[in-house]
Amino acid sequence: MKFLSFIIRRSRCCHSACGLLRRGHFLGGARRLQLILIVAGMQVGGTPRTSVFADTVELRGGATVDGVILGDGDDEQRPVVIEVDNDLKVAVPRSRVRKTMQGQDEDLLWYRTERAKLPADAEAHYQFARACKSRRLNAQCDYHFRRAIEIDPNHTRARSALRYVKDGQTWVRFEDEQRKRGLILTSKGWQVPEVYVQEEARDEARGQIKRWETELTKLRTAVRRNNKRSAEALETIKTISDPLAANAFAEALKDSRKSSDPPAMRRIYLDRLASFKTSTSVAALVECGMFEPDSVIRDEALHHLQDYGAQSAVASYLQVVRNSKSKPADVTAALRGLTYFPDPELWEDYVNALNTQYKTVTAPGPGMQVGRSSTGGMGMNMGGKPQEKTVNQQNADALALLKQIAPDADFRYDEMSWRKYFADRLMGTVKDLRRDP
Repeated sequence: MKFLSFIIRRSRCCHSACGLLRRGHFLGGARRLQLILIVAGMQVGGTPRTSVFADTVELRGGATVDGVILGDGDDEQRPVVIEVDNDLKVAVPRSRVRKTMQGQDEDLLWYRTERAKLPADAEAHYQFARACKSRRLNAQCDYHFRRAIEIDPNHTRARSALRYVKDGQTWVRFEDEQRKRGLILTSKGWQVPEVYVQEEARDEARGQIKRWETELTKLRTAVRRNNKRSAEALETIKTISDPLAANAFAEALKDSRKSSDPPAMRRIYLDRLASFKTSTSVAALVECGMFEPDSVIRDEALHHLQDYGAQSAVASYLQVVRNSKSKPADVTAALRGLTYFPDPELWEDYVNALNTQYKTVTAPGPGMQVGRSSTGGMGMNMGGKPQEKTVNQQNADALALLKQIAPDADFRYDEMSWRKYFADRLMGTVKDLRRDP
């Protein structure tokens, strides 16, 4: 190419680069010309440099040259000269220049002034790099850290600033060392590839769960509007088969207890949940089987759990029954759910649940009370103290469970008789509890 001429000083490596440029090996078709990267890549040690200047010459065709413009007068016969590096200046014929842009930033002016005073000393370049960093001159900062280790390859602080670490007696980039250990760089730092893939999959799943929640809400709203789109929305709900939609259906089923969704819609939510067979859908069915006020929906949930999720249901309901602090209503609901999963091995839990006791506290009643003080005097008090009493409750569902596993016995709520009966069975004096069908 004839439109570039070069004035080369000192560096033979630069001469090689210029030869490539003249032959067009680099400029052909380039949209952005970063000469300084090509030249710097040939410096001692192969350490790449980055542009530390603010001036730019834009060539016709779109390529640009970054550096410091040294000559840009009005003489059309004279080329535009730009200093790309200390060892390289480029003269561009003005006919090939579209425009020139000269930086006037205050920090860059400071940089140019101070750089001219900088000695060829590693520590000086290191300290100057830190000063550049404080002014947010990041490219210049990086450049002078690199100059410091070019001058002194063992300048520890400059190496550290450029994220080098020691591997034995050799300096290596921290990134290279991490990759050598089999790690990859992610938005969350250096990670084991397998862990990164798992986390990415979890993040994607969370995003899809959120999208299903939004989509199902829109579909439910469309069904409620009862317009020409309602039938289509209802059919769409029926065909959702993505297990990641389980959370959306669980929330819809719970929310529908107080919303205007008809029972038919609620059964669709229930059927979809049962079809997913995931831990999320099972948890929703277990909750429905205990707390759902609609007995038809509740029974359907428990029937679904008989097909898939029985162990989770039993474990959840037993935890409530065994907890002495559970509310009476919760114990009743849990025992009702357990009647769908009778298990002879749980006979002792059923016996323990036959009779339960709860403490209740009643508020003090109004009125005046007369009492005697500790000194023997008489006094009057307004109202009384809260009254605590123990309430005994017989649980019919616990008895129903015992009759399911021992249909030939009926000791009602007599816990001692039931214990003796099962003790005898364990000793082999009564026919084994596990009967053939």
